[in-house]
Amino acid sequence: MRSKELVKKILLDIYKHLDEYSKDVIRGDLADIKFKGFYLEGKEGEKVYIKSLDDVDNLKDFDVMEREYILKSVNLKNLNMGLVLITLSSRKSSNYKFRGDNYKVVYPTPRENVTVDFKERVLKWMEKSDDELDKEIIDFDSRINKILEDILKKTKFRKNISVHLDVFIDPKILENFVERDKKNITIWVHPVFMFSDDEVLRGLLAYELSRVNSRIIENEYKSIIKYCKEYKLLTNKTLKILEKVREIANKKKDEESLEEIEKIYNDEIFDLK
Repeated sequence: MRSKELVKKILLDIYKHLDEYSKDVIRGDLADIKFKGFYLEGKEGEKVYIKSLDDVDNLKDFDVMEREYILKSVNLKNLNMGLVLITLSSRKSSNYKFRGDNYKVVYPTPRENVTVDFKERVLKWMEKSDDELDKEIIDFDSRINKILEDILKKTKFRKNISVHLDVFIDPKILENFVERDKKNITIWVHPVFMFSDDEVLRGLLAYELSRVNSRIIENEYKSIIKYCKEYKLLTNKTLKILEKVREIANKKKDEESLEEIEKIYNDEIFDLK
């Protein structure tokens, strides 16, 4: 077998065995994929290691020994930093085989958000009375559903999509959740976003939905910039998607957006206006 043919088989088998969460990350191009223990053995006994998808793109075509490859783990703990690590092992075999039924998944570990802006919002939310909170939730539901409806007019989704404020979430962790099944997508939004303007909420929805359909990024890249700006102010973290957004802004020669992106990368954002 030739090296390029074998690598293609292995990559397809890895993807086929991944859980839906990991598939969403890859489909949305939201992280760099790194490999550990992934190598090809040539007919002469030489080993060629595949450490990233760049190595796949630059792989020379040569005769290789067929082996049995085993998917050991998928590590997503550094997903917020834009990195996924996939670990494989392999052993001699008379022909190509792949096993991926018993691998371990390490999901991202939520971290406490400690910026002053975030703490102020949490305090503002928790100080509200039940009646005030009910009114806020009704207002939020109305706003977010109008925004969602407008986004979906431009992008085709085959599933039913709903958005809810997650009032039972840990207030110290800024994290939104996406639940999926065969027919439905449900987005659970952290309550601090009750105080966000419509353009930021639009970017939040576009960001979460881009995990399912990456084409939405080009339609909504400006609102995603607004969301990334607010996210950075609340968490002091830069979302990986901003690199993809910069490519789009570059292609469109959108100098204003490119300037906003650079400010986010260089920590030159001081307010949400």
